[in-house]
Amino acid sequence: MHEFVTLNGNLREPAREPHAQANGHGPLVFIQTYGCQMNVSDSQTIETMLSDAGFGFASRADDADVVLVNTCMIRESAEVRALGQLANLSALKKTNPSRVIGILGCVAQAKRKEILDSYPYVDMVIGPDSYRKLPILLEERRITPQGTPGLLETTLLRDELYDDIVPRHHGGVTAFVTIIRGCDKFCSFCVVPRTRGRERSRPLPSILREVEMLADQGVRDVMLLGQNVDSYQWEGRDFADCLLAVAELPSIHRVRYMTSHPSDITEKLLRTMGAHEKICPYLHLPVQSGNNRILEAMNRPYTREHYLHLIELARKHVPNLALSTDVIVGFPTESDAEFEDTYSLMREVRYDTAFTFKYSERPLTKASRMNDDVPEEIKVARLEKLIELQQQIARERNLEQLARTTQILIEGPSPKDAAMWTGRTPCFRPVVISRNGESVGDLVTVQLKTLNGFTFHAERTPH
Repeated sequence: MHEFVTLNGNLREPAREPHAQANGHGPLVFIQTYGCQMNVSDSQTIETMLSDAGFGFASRADDADVVLVNTCMIRESAEVRALGQLANLSALKKTNPSRVIGILGCVAQAKRKEILDSYPYVDMVIGPDSYRKLPILLEERRITPQGTPGLLETTLLRDELYDDIVPRHHGGVTAFVTIIRGCDKFCSFCVVPRTRGRERSRPLPSILREVEMLADQGVRDVMLLGQNVDSYQWEGRDFADCLLAVAELPSIHRVRYMTSHPSDITEKLLRTMGAHEKICPYLHLPVQSGNNRILEAMNRPYTREHYLHLIELARKHVPNLALSTDVIVGFPTESDAEFEDTYSLMREVRYDTAFTFKYSERPLTKASRMNDDVPEEIKVARLEKLIELQQQIARERNLEQLARTTQILIEGPSPKDAAMWTGRTPCFRPVVISRNGESVGDLVTVQLKTLNGFTFHAERTPH
């Protein structure tokens, strides 16, 4: 999963302007979301519950009666930014003492007591599996006398799926749909099992119902989400079955998913991807390290050799596959030679996109008990070396696409030129074309002509 900052569910990267939803008659809520796509989906689920309870939505924290910060701690940067935002909330509380301040998400789950002790103006701290209680807690808090202690609601219910709630959609052709919550892998660097609980899969009928409702609102591109989608299981159906069922819905043009785990991805899934034109030829398969000893220390139960075999299978079954990955450099005890194994793996695989990170200690994890012995300057040097390599590979991979014919899904007007459409290929490459009577959500066949940075300029192909 990858980091975003959102306002009331709107992704900041790529940027979308926040907009007011203040047409309700109840108190106004402002939600700021940090972290990955799962957190975006959670915030939209919260919005549905609050809207059903009579709350409205503000586009600015200053205009809101309730300010909620949905936090993430998978990456240190997301946690730091979220906690840094709390200083601004202090000023909001001073200007309006009756304004309710709530901290949600993974940081709330892991650091609930510390938040209330360190930030006395925070009114409530609520973990990811207690959001159903939020409307009642907010209403109770609004009528509670000032100066009472903050509220804690962070119990992991373990079986919570929110499968009866359709997250509030903010327009556009793309939507996230969570199909599985939690994780059972316990990677030594990852806090997710401790903040989001163990794996539990949504019933397939509820997933299909949500996708159909989103399609009625104009969604044509669906991303199925989970910390590990490959673990999906429901009444004998696995993830390949779930993916195929969504792809067969007639109103959906494209289906994507994130994130896969190398230990659980199956050849059946790869065959399913290659056999159905609606399933995008895009695979995000985090490797984390190219060295077997480091993989073992990370509690990643696969080897470099197994991973490379999966890549070979994927490219066999899925023509024109685009690949992305996650990589951590500077994991405790990683030597120069072990880092070079990661570097050589990236050269061999040639990813279209790679999300690279310096190791940072996450509380509650096994790795937090290890000696973080790789100096910061070495971590930085290794990260910069990987980024330089990946930028070179990504550009080469993009140049290979020139003159190819493909379909793009029109997402909207280009933010730089209203006379142009912006869209994406099935491999999620951004493309601009001139506007010529199409509508948002249409599929257009184009030939990729030129490349400007990482954006293609294309022309329609003759019918």
